[in-house]
Amino acid sequence: SWTEPTTENSNVLRFAQFDRKTDQWSAPLTVAQGDDWVINWADTPTLTAGLRGRLAATWPVASTFDDHAYQTWISTSVDHGMKWSPPAPISAESQVTEFAALAPMLNGDWLALWLDGRAKPASDNMQLYSRILGRDELDTLVDDRVCDCCSIATLVLPTGAVLAAYRNRDAGEIRDMAFAHYARGAWSELPFPAADLWTIAGCPVNGPHLSRRGAQIAVAWYTAADDQPQVRTARSTDIGQTWNQIQSIADPASKPRGAVASAVLQDGSQWTTWVESTGAIALRGMAANGTLSAISRLPNSSAAGGRAGGIPRLVVLDNRSNEPARLLLIRTEPGSDMIPARVTTHVASIPTIATAASLDDCGCGENTVPRGHALRGVIQAKLAERDALLVAHEEIPGVMMAMTMMFQVDPRVLPLVEKGQTILAQMERRDDGQWWLFNIRLTEPNP
Repeated sequence: SWTEPTTENSNVLRFAQFDRKTDQWSAPLTVAQGDDWVINWADTPTLTAGLRGRLAATWPVASTFDDHAYQTWISTSVDHGMKWSPPAPISAESQVTEFAALAPMLNGDWLALWLDGRAKPASDNMQLYSRILGRDELDTLVDDRVCDCCSIATLVLPTGAVLAAYRNRDAGEIRDMAFAHYARGAWSELPFPAADLWTIAGCPVNGPHLSRRGAQIAVAWYTAADDQPQVRTARSTDIGQTWNQIQSIADPASKPRGAVASAVLQDGSQWTTWVESTGAIALRGMAANGTLSAISRLPNSSAAGGRAGGIPRLVVLDNRSNEPARLLLIRTEPGSDMIPARVTTHVASIPTIATAASLDDCGCGENTVPRGHALRGVIQAKLAERDALLVAHEEIPGVMMAMTMMFQVDPRVLPLVEKGQTILAQMERRDDGQWWLFNIRLTEPNP
């Protein structure tokens, strides 16, 4: 998604969909248009995809509360963006709602988080608030003092809970990353995997990024503690219960500026992108055992450099076990007097990262590559006569879009499950041509 100016002295939010089979973008569609929007490199609109064609878009609209503040407005779609709901403020209680992030719940709800300035001007505290869209409930205070203008990252976990990452702010102006966890209608604090102790008197405008594949989660963030700019990453193999492989992955000589994004692949590797001081986009992988790849760079085509290139995005296109993975990187090119600003996309084929010697190198170790593909979904029906389950599941990147479909199961599974239960499982296509579920686990239902 992106914004572009119109001839009517306003701005329009458009989006397009990428076809993995043809490597082509669809014709752009319009979400909304307005003449009072806030447009700059950092306060960017968002487009979030949920299950079964649900989309939600946000954009910043100038607020009468403060010349430097804005309200986030939102619109949703249930038909892949063909029609959109009437735009409305994300909160009815506050006139300062910035840097909003959305999480698509498995039951179809949207969980919204944002930086909130309702405590100003009596206090200089920016706060973190949330709400479930569409419910007649008050906004929920998540954190009473956070960094003023760093973006928020959200991630829906296989359990149906939501993990949020954001930049905190304490009384001593330490602005490190923090986690908040949402489950069964309530928020709780979780320890972040690393404490940078970055003391800075102003907001660095640099938020974290979260990504997930199955039970593997990666977080990437920027810090300049002790005047040493760094891009750091951490990974969890148990949906965030423990964290390991905390590393600084940028070249210090490049003076990274942050604006991070990351993606996790089936083999456990984590790929992270960030912006360097020249405006170049850097990309680096870290294998499951911590081995780092070489840094690849997309040069900046403009002399502007720095923040003019915006914030890159990174998503997994394909990740089959028998083919190289592919990543889709999206970036803004600032343009020049001769070339207008534009959004460009790049497809990267990802080779296997060479790892340190192990038993597998001699062929005498066990094959630890997981079978099938991780799936999370809700049981819609038990089809006992077919030894099958009807499951509404999330998208499996590069394999299958989100849909409701029938899966074969071991008959012994059927008496142990019920309609409406959320499951985690592995799916695979077997020699009989049918899709099967195995390693099925039950999770707590969504609130």
